[in-house]
Amino acid sequence: MNLQKVFLFGLTASLAVNFACASGFKIPEQSGDSVAMATSNIAYSFGADAAYYNPANMVFMHAGHEFALSGQYLRLGSLKYSNHSTTFGNANYDTSSEVGHFFVPGLHMFSPFIGENTRFGFSISVPAGMTMKWEDPFPKSIAEHFEIQVVELAPSITYLISDQLSFAVGARAVYTSGVVKNEVSNAEIYRGINLNARRELTGDSWDFGYNLALTFKPTQDLSFAVTYRSKVDLTVEGDAKIKSSLDTSNLLPPGHIGPMPSIVTRLKAAYEGEYNGDVSIDIPLPAILTLGAAYQWDDWTFSFAYDRTFWSALKEFDFEYARAIPVSAMFDKPVEKDWHDTDTFRFGVAYQYNKDLRLMGGFAIDEAAADANKVRFELPDTKSYIYSLGANYKFSDSFDLTGAALYQDRQAREINSPDSIAFNNLVGEFGRTNILILNLTASYKF
Repeated sequence: MNLQKVFLFGLTASLAVNFACASGFKIPEQSGDSVAMATSNIAYSFGADAAYYNPANMVFMHAGHEFALSGQYLRLGSLKYSNHSTTFGNANYDTSSEVGHFFVPGLHMFSPFIGENTRFGFSISVPAGMTMKWEDPFPKSIAEHFEIQVVELAPSITYLISDQLSFAVGARAVYTSGVVKNEVSNAEIYRGINLNARRELTGDSWDFGYNLALTFKPTQDLSFAVTYRSKVDLTVEGDAKIKSSLDTSNLLPPGHIGPMPSIVTRLKAAYEGEYNGDVSIDIPLPAILTLGAAYQWDDWTFSFAYDRTFWSALKEFDFEYARAIPVSAMFDKPVEKDWHDTDTFRFGVAYQYNKDLRLMGGFAIDEAAADANKVRFELPDTKSYIYSLGANYKFSDSFDLTGAALYQDRQAREINSPDSIAFNNLVGEFGRTNILILNLTASYKF
């Protein structure tokens, strides 16, 4: 066996890709209207979430202040992996992830006009994040427990160029924080020699980018929009704790006295030790280009949005440590990803049932960014179909509530990523699963 390729490689990959979840698992839904209309509300906005989705729309809206406070619950369903490989006997087997729950808050607002043509907007959102838990030893070496959150502060300013055309520019201040835990237990790396290793990491960073938006209204009922969110390089820095040891009890007889066999000595020198220190990694939060259109006909509003997410910025993950670490040949090995750009198609409809009640629905198709030979337990990327609905009720001219639900139907996917190491060998299928989002948004105008 090549001792440079041991189960620890799976442990290494997990930390890198778990941080990728901050950029790889996007959360485009940040308000009641966006949840209800599958985030197709780009060319036309009903409320203060225009400050996030398309700040160029703010100059075509209510003339005063507007605030929207959003609370969102996400439930990630259990994901089943069905093993199709017989290469390692019982080392690879069917397993399932834990169900994930988390809460996403949001705030959107815009100001009255400054002069005749200018308005300011501001949003606090959680544009990416994930929680993933695997309890069985097979996937646990890659992704025992992962939670990460990305919070974005986005001030913007828009200018009304003419009655039909507006332009906006904004900043992205992105705070990233996360916790990662991985463990390898009693993994045989040589005849009678088992590896036990654990790594825990906490890290955070502040990073920056920009937003651009343009809205064109050739008629009162028809709108077109273009928005661009720049790439943000997440320069995560934190503390790593690594501890690894070898169990030789199955190799050496009880009460063994005398020098250890040379293979044991070499393995202990290579793989046993501890590290408590700094670690850093740079991960791209990819740029997103969105094209939108909306048409109002009587009491109906029809909307469409197309997203191009530039995942091709994500080539690999590599770690930088403050000093030498145990099993450095594995922990410093770059993890190749080579993701590709993806397309998302979004459709939405809103019906003004009466002067107080608006009904909404949406549908979207979201592509996968990772190839089948690069999908692992830490980020089981797959194609999704999205279904949504919601309603907005106006209690007064100043106050309204929106309730919405979205169901993401994540498709089953064959995985063909063979490896000479059991914990890295994924030849099988990730089963069909789902994500449920429930949102309640309160809006206030004055």
